[in-house]
Amino acid sequence: MIRLPTTMLAQRLAVTAAARRSLSTTAARRGESTAGPFHVAFSELAGPLSPGCVATITMACAKANSFDLAALEGLSHALAQVEAQAGVRGLVLQSGTAGFFSAGFSLPVFHGIAQADFERLWALSRSIFRRLYALPAPSIAAIDGHALGLGCALAMACQHRYAVRSPGLIGLNEVAVGLPVPQWLAERFRDLTSLRAAEELLSTGASLSVARALPLGLVDAVFDSADDVATAAFTRLRQCAAAPRAAQAETLEALRREYLARFDADCERDTAQLWRAISRPDTQNAIRAAIARLSNKRPSPSAA
Repeated sequence: MIRLPTTMLAQRLAVTAAARRSLSTTAARRGESTAGPFHVAFSELAGPLSPGCVATITMACAKANSFDLAALEGLSHALAQVEAQAGVRGLVLQSGTAGFFSAGFSLPVFHGIAQADFERLWALSRSIFRRLYALPAPSIAAIDGHALGLGCALAMACQHRYAVRSPGLIGLNEVAVGLPVPQWLAERFRDLTSLRAAEELLSTGASLSVARALPLGLVDAVFDSADDVATAAFTRLRQCAAAPRAAQAETLEALRREYLARFDADCERDTAQLWRAISRPDTQNAIRAAIARLSNKRPSPSAA
């Protein structure tokens, strides 16, 4: 795969609104990988102290980077390209959709979903979170806009979260539509913030402005523009890449080992719990009502 020179990385991260609309054409011209709504680029790190490259995954799916099974498969494929690329010393996960990092799952996917379809969807979303979290190199979620539900989870899977100061909200809002926050995700939220913040916010499905999320630790830094986020992300990953690669990867693996062991052990119980919750009539009604609100329509009393 063709790699971008270092000087192009900040340009690639700081995508303007106009450039986002023509992202596929730009990616193809630069030799980047463009598969559907996900775009992967690799940029060389110059200098003897930091050989290798930084990977960028840009999400540009649906209206608000909302996920159904096909979108999850696309992100999984993009992540596989990063995992297969030799010499990756860092990853930036960003959005090519104005106003949204990701709105999370597409709610209509869950309305009337069959158990087998749910289990497939949920297994893939868990796998993507795990692979992002376990990446043997530092990662940064570059957040410009809303990061809700699964969008927040993807950001939390990264080691760092850099956000643009904007009206965008960030949070795990599952409870608002009748779904419990999975234990592994609640633990990650608690580890980033605090037990008190997790209990207060997750139990009510609350979302936060980036200004409020910053002192809690849900985001690590807030910047005035996407350009500033791009510069800071590249600077941080370049600094991290100065450390010996093997020692860094083994240290990250050791720090994450216990959490991942709990994550893996909880798979069957977690999936069963979420299926029971999502198949309850009251949850289906809440999902239907949420879909109607988003569509500016009132739900039909006869709808399931």
